[in-house]
Amino acid sequence: MWGALGLITGALPSTRHRAFVNHFQSQVITATVRSRSRLSARRAYSYPCWAALLPRGGRGVEFCGMTEALEDSKPKDSRFNPSRLPATSKAQSLVDEVRKQLMAYESKFHPRVRRRRAADQSNFDRIVTAIVCDLAHGALTNPDAWRHISLSKRRLGSDAVGAPFMTEARITIIEWMSKPEMDWLELNKAAQLRNPFGGQQSTIRASGRLRRYMDEFDIRFADLTRDPTLMGEPIVLKGRKVRGKAKSLELPAGKSLDTCRAEMERINTALAQADIVCDDVDNQGNERDVGERWLRRIFNDGRLDQGGRLYGGFWQAMSAEDRLRDLRLSGEPVASLDFGQCGVRIAYGRVGAQPPPGDLYAIPGLEGYREGVKAVLNAQLSKTKGMTRKPVGTARHFSKHLTIREIEEPILRHHQSIRELFYSGFGLTMQFIESRVLIHSLLRLIDHQVVALPVHDCLVVPQSSAEVAEQVMLDSFLLIVGVPGVVDRGVAIA
Repeated sequence: MWGALGLITGALPSTRHRAFVNHFQSQVITATVRSRSRLSARRAYSYPCWAALLPRGGRGVEFCGMTEALEDSKPKDSRFNPSRLPATSKAQSLVDEVRKQLMAYESKFHPRVRRRRAADQSNFDRIVTAIVCDLAHGALTNPDAWRHISLSKRRLGSDAVGAPFMTEARITIIEWMSKPEMDWLELNKAAQLRNPFGGQQSTIRASGRLRRYMDEFDIRFADLTRDPTLMGEPIVLKGRKVRGKAKSLELPAGKSLDTCRAEMERINTALAQADIVCDDVDNQGNERDVGERWLRRIFNDGRLDQGGRLYGGFWQAMSAEDRLRDLRLSGEPVASLDFGQCGVRIAYGRVGAQPPPGDLYAIPGLEGYREGVKAVLNAQLSKTKGMTRKPVGTARHFSKHLTIREIEEPILRHHQSIRELFYSGFGLTMQFIESRVLIHSLLRLIDHQVVALPVHDCLVVPQSSAEVAEQVMLDSFLLIVGVPGVVDRGVAIA
């Protein structure tokens, strides 16, 4: 490979281009695999990475294919979460140790003239608790990832960090915890820029010392919990996407919001009390936090009738196979109940027509291409304009000689009744109706005292409750959509 890289480098027209490629040659991708028993037990795999540049007017050399690997290897940073608390005496002992050493550091390097008032000391302790617990959670999730946190004195409490007790004192505490004498956390301070459009926040993560103390106290996800009063708003409204990103918007007050919020509070209360057990690590050695079960309902395009799917459960990041194999609900194996041909059936309900019998993805003239038809048909319903080529990732499901037009026309003929919805941007409305069906099903199952975990158009339930849950889902679908639904059942294979 290095010989090939040398040829490519030599072919580039300038020293600048060659230096850039040489820089990429020196980069490595580190894949971290955490062991079941120790955070510090990690294995690093290094791969050479290089990229060829495409000089203006010159011949380009194709990228070597490492971009996706680089992107996948980057740890995903997240926002600091002040709601975390110790759930066990082990975690409380860790917090107490950090607090004790911080107080000793203060006495030696920043002696106070007067003792803190009781209220101020209580607030100090709460800040330390939140920082230690969230850093510990981050270390268990991914020790290489960072937590974003504002260290601005202009933004305090709930406005800056999401909790009223996170006062200006948090800045001092974080800086002390990052000092060499303490070494409880790593701190990357954001540049002090007066940017009207906003800038980067500072980031923190657990230091090697804190991770070693976590090993000593044997801290695991089960040792951490969250303050229910600091979980935040369960309803999120996003604006339209601009360059792939959508900003959160202020929620419009009214009966619709109150109803959505009450539904989510009931669902989250039931999930918090549910008996949910999962194997503590996945096939790659990554630990799972079964405490991550507080859901948010996210709406899109600035409207409470667009989108509305549920997010936030740890099980949503698992594959369907892993959920069936590793989850236990109410002490028993699980079944996965999926709405079949959900989007197409919702479209028929929207126009007030009955869908044709049988599999709606079985299109005359396109026999044998079901997976590809499914992707194209859902794209036709979601997009706002016609396609000029097959959707990304679908070419492998079709014969090479078939054009997108030759695929679209049989679908349009077979589903003539919903033709008006094709290329109308129906996708987010479809998701909203789907989310209403799932919400209704979840609330009904709570009435039946059945634990259910939502995954968009699917519910995971205890196997003994599968029949009851399936009937609830079918009843909810018919009530809300207006046409019969179909539920596919999957169970774990011993």
